[in-house]
Amino acid sequence: MNNKSFVIGVDLGGTNLRAAGVDDSGKILVSRSAPVGDKSSSAVVAAIAGSVSEIANDIGSKPVAVGCGVPGIVDAENGVVHASPNFPAWSEEKLRDAVCSKVGVPVAMENDANCFALAEAMLGAGRGHRNVVMLTLGTGIGGGLVFDGKVFHGDSGFAGEVGHIVVEPDGEPCGCGGRGCLERYAASHAFAVHARRLPNAENASLLAAAGVDASAITPELAARLADEGNESAAVLWNEFGRYLGIGIATLVNILGVFTFVIGGGITKSWDRFISAAKAAALSHTYARHAAYLKLLRAGLGDNAGVIGAAIEARRLI
Repeated sequence: MNNKSFVIGVDLGGTNLRAAGVDDSGKILVSRSAPVGDKSSSAVVAAIAGSVSEIANDIGSKPVAVGCGVPGIVDAENGVVHASPNFPAWSEEKLRDAVCSKVGVPVAMENDANCFALAEAMLGAGRGHRNVVMLTLGTGIGGGLVFDGKVFHGDSGFAGEVGHIVVEPDGEPCGCGGRGCLERYAASHAFAVHARRLPNAENASLLAAAGVDASAITPELAARLADEGNESAAVLWNEFGRYLGIGIATLVNILGVFTFVIGGGITKSWDRFISAAKAAALSHTYARHAAYLKLLRAGLGDNAGVIGAAIEARRLI
């Protein structure tokens, strides 16, 4: 195999690193995955360089550039990772320069959620739309803003923290230090939050299935119970969708963007919440927006991270 114009995209996670050789059309040529053991920055840099070398050997030539998607607060312009929840010992890590010195080609560095958003906007569900907001629903809510084909970083590189839109001013405490954030009501732990708010008569069946512990009500359990005809589980999905829609309406009103791509593991239950989400979004924004609002399911799956990183890498050429 030989493709002289390929780039390599790297998606760095807290437990695994995935890398892929990607051609100029966004097609993945070769991919590799490796566990992340030692979480020191030097060890991670070595792991990235090792994966790049292996892919180059597989393809038979050197990449023209490398892109890295990294979790945390990333200064994409200067290639610095200020902090990362997945790598708690990191502080002001000059990761781009360190990787560049190992691989010997230009390196782009970007937040991992932004890479996911860029891939979906350019080559996934949002393809063909000028501006796209990406939401990833999982343990929290990741986000990315792609305007005119470029990631919008804001003044400090921290734009896109959509999970911390406030939807309940005096609501549940959030890990960010605030209260009532969207990700408390429309991420995986939201089902426990919504269950606790139900009248006792309505949540009894949910608590019984969860072992009398509301915190054990996961999206998977809520989906199974809904499939079995549990009406209270269906209420949880409706509440989940309603709050998601409220958050989307806020973004529509502020940004004037109408195309939203939604990904993450919870989208396996897409049909259980998307109608409630769209109804809530439209009820909290201008009526004329109904003709334009699009809530689209992400299409690239686990490949989005490496493809987005590769897109950023190709822009260095």
